Amino acid sequence: GIVGAQCGVLQLGRDGRHAQVQQAIAAEHGYPPDYAQWFGPGQACAFMGLHAPHGAWLFPQAGWARPASVCAVMLDACGSVLVRHFGAGQVSLERDADEWIARAESGAALASAPVVIVATGAGAIELAQSAQLPLAKVRGQVTHLAQGSLPALPFVLCREAYVTPAVHGWHSVGASYDDHDDHAVREDSQQANLAKVRSLMGDAGIGRAAPLEGRVGFRCVAPDRLPLVGALPAAHNGEGVERLREIARQPGLYGLLGYASRGLIWAPLAAELLASQLDGEPLPLEADLATALDPARFILRARRRRV
Repeated sequence: GIVGAQCGVLQLGRDGRHAQVQQAIAAEHGYPPDYAQWFGPGQACAFMGLHAPHGAWLFPQAGWARPASVCAVMLDACGSVLVRHFGAGQVSLERDADEWIARAESGAALASAPVVIVATGAGAIELAQSAQLPLAKVRGQVTHLAQGSLPALPFVLCREAYVTPAVHGWHSVGASYDDHDDHAVREDSQQANLAKVRSLMGDAGIGRAAPLEGRVGFRCVAPDRLPLVGALPAAHNGEGVERLREIARQPGLYGLLGYASRGLIWAPLAAELLASQLDGEPLPLEADLATALDPARFILRARRRRV
């Protein structure tokens, strides 16, 4: 099952101006308290037992989850419909008549189908059919701190960084945004994470003697920080194209990409949107929002900049 807990998330205000905006939002919408509560500075300090000069949002139903366990549960839910291939190396796609063939790095055919959905995260940058998309690979390092090295937390605390409650003796703190592609944990990334958590919790002594512990992952990020959901554009489109519907697409090739730091949050909705597009069903989002996620949007933007 899913490894995690709905322990609540406390998101601190950034500064006085941000706090004023959040307070106005809370007053305007009147959210149910079991969904979201805005705490002023005094309430926030009393609730968390730490300095919170700019207030905080409490999301009681939110929490933390181990991503691998969430993915495993979703894969298991597919049952026999899903065929898994591990250790295939760098997978490539080739078009044969009306079908796509997925090939392992060895050249062996893994599967064939008229429709392919590219959902490979940063791996899409290495795939010939999606390499033209303006996606970036952004490194992120999570730091692990031993239980007892910072104040005990019954909830997730976040602002410019996040800190989880201790799980099996370890807090997770992160995550860094790095330009390099080092797969090993790095001291400079750890220090950046620790600086953020010290600011977050108002304690300059947190993690001073912490060993280098953590893990590294890579985000798939689009220039506008929004996902790419829909049919992938062809590599070459005519200069006269002015609308998304006029852009040539690669037949039967779709993408679910660019989730950045929000993969577990965005993936289910994005997948439902794409399934609705493929099946001709009503969309789960307004049309303008679906348009904002179209993978071909960057072609139009580039054209408009040149005009």
